[in-house]
Formats: sequence, C-alpha cells, structure tokens
Amino acid sequence: MGLSADQPLPGGSPPVLVLTGGMGAGKSTAAQAFTYKGILVLDADALVHGLTGPGGRAVPALADAFGPTFVSQEKGLDRVAMREHVFQDPSARQRLEAIVHPLVAVLAHSRLAAAEGPYSVYMVPLWVERQGEDRAAWPAWAWRLLVIDLPESEQWQRVMRRSPMSSDTLAAILARQATRHQRLAVADYAIRNVGDPERLRASVDMLHDRLCGESAQAFRAYQT
Repeated sequence: MGLSADQPLPGGSPPVLVLTGGMGAGKSTAAQAFTYKGILVLDADALVHGLTGPGGRAVPALADAFGPTFVSQEKGLDRVAMREHVFQDPSARQRLEAIVHPLVAVLAHSRLAAAEGPYSVYMVPLWVERQGEDRAAWPAWAWRLLVIDLPESEQWQRVMRRSPMSSDTLAAILARQATRHQRLAVADYAIRNVGDPERLRASVDMLHDRLCGESAQAFRAYQT
C-alpha cells in the first residue's frame, strides 16, 4: 500500500519513515515506542480495517465485485471468507487490492500531509512486496526504511505462540512475503528484535534521537 502519488508530501510536512518487517517481527511494539516519543504512527492495516469494516467506504465496491456473500451481517467485509477466497484464487487478491489500495493511498496521504513533529511513521507490513527492491522506483516521499528483523526460526516460534496454525499454512503465508534478506538489503535501519520488548523499545529510543537530527537536515534541504 502506498500513498496516492509519487511526489513528495506538501511543503511543511515532516519526512516519512516507513516501518516494515516480517510476520511476528515486533512491528507493533516498535510502533508503540515511536508513539510514546510523540511521533505520529499511521498503520496501513488499520486503515484497511476501517475502510472494509461496517459502513466502510470500500464495502459497496467490494460487494459489487465479489457478491453479497462476502459482506457480513454488520455490513462490513467478511474477512474470513475473503481470506479463504483470495488464498485459493490469486486473481481475486488482485481485484481486492485494486479496490482497497487506492482508497488507503488517498487516506494515508491526507493524514501524513497533516502530520506534525520531526518525522512521521507509516507502518506497512508488505512494503517491499508492494514497492519492490529497486529503491529508485519507490515514491519520493519515502524518506527512510526501518526493518524490524528477527531470524526465521524465532519468527516461526513467535507466530505460532501468537496465532496457532498448521505448519503448512504458515509456510504458505511466509512464501508470499519478502525474505529476510530482501528486506534487509533495502533497509536504511534495521533493529534485530531478539530480546524482550524493553530492549526493542530502547533501540527505538536510540534511533529516534538519530532520526530527529537527520529529519531536520532533510527538512532544510527540502525547503531550499
């Protein structure tokens, strides 16, 4: 999910740090640590849930494209039914994303443009999968990329503890995501989340101090 245009955000908007990482890496804990520092954190998944939830702007178009069986009694997207559908039919996933992603883009652009502070954070779990590995092709507003990283063996353990599922199901999910190497290859910063949550939060605190200095330089360069 990206923003609505490749151009930078309007003048005066803080630079955008993109936060990503594999399933179970600890992105939400890192995002919470940025929030504690007073930084706006925009969660792409939360935007999707709002747009596809009861009364969401995407629901009428989804009902037209997929039929009323994919709309819940609460008038939102039946996420369980849709998850199973797109898992079996890749073309359905493309149709789903073609409806939802542009709406997310517009909403994200508006909120990040209105942000205040030294920088803002846009948390996108599938950033590398969506934008690719060629940084030159990324939108101009993507200032820095932070990857929350952990070894694959630890990733499996954490995901299974949080959301038990069959090994085959988890393997299929991870196979559709970027590899650890692919994410790290394009990262500006990487935090290896192998300790307790306090250690991750301390790493975010240290990075925040560095980002404040770098964002001030980026803002001055953009204004000149």
